[in-house]
Amino acid sequence: MKHFNARQIWVVLVVLALAVLACGGGAEATATPLPRPTQKPNPTATKPAAKPTATKASPKATATEGGQVSATAEGGAPIVLSDTPFSHGSGAFTVSLPQDWQVDEKPNSVFVTSPDKVVAIEISFTNVGNPLTDDQLNTYITGVEKNWFATFSSYTAGNFEPQTDGSIGVFKTLELSGGTRQTVFSYYWQKDATVYEQDFWVDTDQYDAYVAGLLQVANSMTTDAAAGAAASAYAVVYTFTGPQSLFQFDIPYPWTYVNSTADNTVVDTFTAPDNLSFVENIAYDDGTQVTKSGAGAFARTLLEQHYKVDDLKVTNDKVQTDGSERLTWNSASKNIDGESFFETRGTTFLLLTWVVDTPSYDLLVPVWNTLLDTYKIP
Repeated sequence: MKHFNARQIWVVLVVLALAVLACGGGAEATATPLPRPTQKPNPTATKPAAKPTATKASPKATATEGGQVSATAEGGAPIVLSDTPFSHGSGAFTVSLPQDWQVDEKPNSVFVTSPDKVVAIEISFTNVGNPLTDDQLNTYITGVEKNWFATFSSYTAGNFEPQTDGSIGVFKTLELSGGTRQTVFSYYWQKDATVYEQDFWVDTDQYDAYVAGLLQVANSMTTDAAAGAAASAYAVVYTFTGPQSLFQFDIPYPWTYVNSTADNTVVDTFTAPDNLSFVENIAYDDGTQVTKSGAGAFARTLLEQHYKVDDLKVTNDKVQTDGSERLTWNSASKNIDGESFFETRGTTFLLLTWVVDTPSYDLLVPVWNTLLDTYKIP
């Protein structure tokens, strides 16, 4: 699957956005970004701004001896691609990476950094279980952008730009923790039930020098969606910390996060892009303490009312070692399964629930298990 012609055009159009979005460039090169770590979302992230348009001559790539490719834009700094393509251990993708760059392979990704530490490339894939519609893919991208890129200072992004090869490009600028301005461009696309993502991070003052070579990397990639679909669903996660630091757990980047309040209730909701599953943490506090003897009945009533389920059937009820209680339940009328943990902390009643369409239970239960394995009180 070659992408060079389709993707070259989009990046060229945003090259001059550099001058508009990153005035005062020329920052000293410092640390490059780390691979996507666990990191809580930033609820006050800057709303993406419209991407300026510009025109500029396309960078040119030229072949060199040995079948390698050297791409040089204005200012030098060529990238020479290795003549031995990198194949991810999962088999989900193969890509030609720059020769002699540092390579860090993870279960669902590869992270590559340049010797001068001003460029980083991250290529990742996610098994989403079922192919997403166009709207669902946009929701997926919105989740990743908000829960990862928008956590960086001064994040400013353009619109989602459809590419002629079917991928979607997102151009943005941001600052690393050390204050270095970076220009980042990403491509997202799906093949069957696997969503692929390419992220190219460049110190803003070095963007022109590296963009041509990075395009060569982008367009050298081939994929095996069946291998990608063999991975655990939504395996790339971040750590979410709830209001007042009552709890924290790991949740997938593409899942949409919404916080709402009403009637003595605060609800944190995380929803899969295809809406087949969601996780909610409900904190209810009306100033009175729910007794331990009445907690089970209160939890069931809260579930029935909040999810509008009139045929809720509890199939298992077990007290946990930490004092919380676990309910396993289902609703035949809604064709959903659910698991809930509840406990009281003073006058606050906490109810953590996973809901999933019954046919998707086996596929998505690893997401829930990861959340439970990482759940803790900070």
